[in-house]
Amino acid sequence: MPMMPFLAAAIPLHTLLYIGAGVATIIIMWSFSHWRAAVKVALVIALLEGALRKWVFPQGQELMYFLKDVFLVGAYLRFFLAPGMEVRANKLRAPYIMVVVCCMFLMPAALNPNINSTLLAAYGVKIYVFYLPLMFMMPYLFWTKEEMVRQVTWYALIAIPIGLLGVAQWRAGGFSWLNVYADQTAMDQTGATTFGFGERVRITGTFSYITGHTTFVIFFSAITLAVLSLAEAKHKWLLMSVSLPLILGNALMGGSRASLFSIGLVFVGFALAAFSGRIGSNKNYTSMLMGGIAICAAGGLYFFGEALLHWQTRYKTAGDSVADRVIGMPLKAMQMGFSDAGFNGYGIGATHPAPEAIRRRLGIPAPKRKAPVFDTEMGQVLAELGIFGFGAWYWMRIAIIFTLIGAYLKCPPGAARPFILAAILISVPYLLLSVVLNHTANILLWALTGLGFIPLLEPAKVRRQVPVPRNLAAARRA
Repeated sequence: MPMMPFLAAAIPLHTLLYIGAGVATIIIMWSFSHWRAAVKVALVIALLEGALRKWVFPQGQELMYFLKDVFLVGAYLRFFLAPGMEVRANKLRAPYIMVVVCCMFLMPAALNPNINSTLLAAYGVKIYVFYLPLMFMMPYLFWTKEEMVRQVTWYALIAIPIGLLGVAQWRAGGFSWLNVYADQTAMDQTGATTFGFGERVRITGTFSYITGHTTFVIFFSAITLAVLSLAEAKHKWLLMSVSLPLILGNALMGGSRASLFSIGLVFVGFALAAFSGRIGSNKNYTSMLMGGIAICAAGGLYFFGEALLHWQTRYKTAGDSVADRVIGMPLKAMQMGFSDAGFNGYGIGATHPAPEAIRRRLGIPAPKRKAPVFDTEMGQVLAELGIFGFGAWYWMRIAIIFTLIGAYLKCPPGAARPFILAAILISVPYLLLSVVLNHTANILLWALTGLGFIPLLEPAKVRRQVPVPRNLAAARRA
């Protein structure tokens, strides 16, 4: 069957750019006035962006790539330049200075003459730091605990339609329009990527490529388990009996080993925390968690037995082991990256595929030296930033994990604690998995980290001079 996008339109590139600029201006103005809503819209778009790029607006898929970012620009401007009283009345004891100092170590990589383009240098900086402000905004995102629980629950339920789409993609052929990628040139003559045998394809859901779908199943397993720990959350049985099995089935149909091992880490982490003490407000969470694991296992075997066989076969026939992926390959990539790039690196964003596409579109000259491509992000970050930028980036990442651990120990059982645990359990494997080169993981990781910073929020001294709104007083009790 030929690949068929829904609404492909023959619109010239310059016309698309004019339209995009006009729409972006309107979105930024709206986002400035409604920064909370804009952040929430951006987080939803992060899940649907691939669908927009593949099926709704394929000719403008480059513009769709930046859609969620446009919503965040207005929100950033409002939050940091003109915050409301409800923001100024509270102080977040987050590691602002450490993050800023670490980001400053990235600047030499942005000035690297090898990039040969100011525009691409700016884009490289965007890849690394654009979503970091979400860490400091998410603690202020919800007015009350009840609002946070309700809206995060609805966000977790988005996994159900995405999971059902994954099932449809599994049953469709490699040349079905359901299984196209955002960049159709990434598909070979046999159609979408298979498991290396047979005709079943590795599904992508609503995401542009397999990597985005892998990110989705890992993050939403953690978010769903966090929501289940809250007595205030509704639709828990729907999440446990439908959403979790679909997430597990999608992980199998995606074929990624990292997704299943990361989901296993998340389950074990929540189970250990539940047995050692209460996480959230749900007193029956331990039994519900065990029931959820049983339902996932039964549902996975019954509905996704074929996918399990495909995943197991791919795992057994892979040319590397888990130890290779976790230890051997990162160490080898870092060694090669340092050997090739030295102290200075090739320049920020040099290994990212998007700058190369921008060079072709805009006729920007090629870099003086082409950066090598590695299988692990650690090697690519080292090749881009050099040794000092690499050290600063991962020092920041590790320091944030320890900040989350401190917040978890400080926070009593309640609405915030399970999301801190989710952020910790996700952040650990994503030290090795792709974040900089994976825009879906980039936005979700820093947003989830921001939810983990909620216990670091405390009233500021300004409250003694300025009356505190009633809804702000309710928000503090969350």
